[in-house]
Amino acid sequence: MVRRTKEEAEQTRDQILDAAEILFFERGVAHTSLEQIARAAGVTRGAVYWHFRDKADLFEAMQQRTRLPQEDVLEELAENGSSDPLATLKDSCKGALATIARDERRQRVCCILLHRCEYVEEMGEPAMRQLRNKEHMIALLIRIFETAHKLGTLAPRWTPLTAALGLHGLMQGLISDWVNGTIPHDLAEYGPVCVDGFFAAVVAAPAMAD
Repeated sequence: MVRRTKEEAEQTRDQILDAAEILFFERGVAHTSLEQIARAAGVTRGAVYWHFRDKADLFEAMQQRTRLPQEDVLEELAENGSSDPLATLKDSCKGALATIARDERRQRVCCILLHRCEYVEEMGEPAMRQLRNKEHMIALLIRIFETAHKLGTLAPRWTPLTAALGLHGLMQGLISDWVNGTIPHDLAEYGPVCVDGFFAAVVAAPAMAD
């Protein structure tokens, strides 16, 4: 009975998150109320508050359940390095684009984060968390490019900072334009080509043998 109750609670929580995700995507975060989410999920407003403190808490939970596996790869790469960090980083970026291209839930959440979230007062903490996440991601990229620089595999025209900012801007731009419908082509096809082009520019040319 306890196990069944726990499973039912988890199912209710998922129903609420599913409803919030759809409504945030269709209406925007600021224009969606907890009452509307409760009705769409087929639960009471009290059930929503049982699982989430407020809309900001619900928003954070929605975001966390679509975390990309490639984010863990970047953490590991920045922490422990690699004999070829740029190759690993390139594969991770291409994998992230492929994952988003075939996962409708991640597409919706990316669109919500980038285009449907008006960071008004009640969403102040999520806004700050988003900023911290961005800063953390850029810091991870800088560390990875620093490793490449020490190994001599980062092209001389680039610094770890400019390479990190360039890659972050490329990835965010590709994802943002695609989920917003600005680019009608398949992200899984053109995205990896753009990533390959970026890394062709940042990887140092092989040293010539004497």
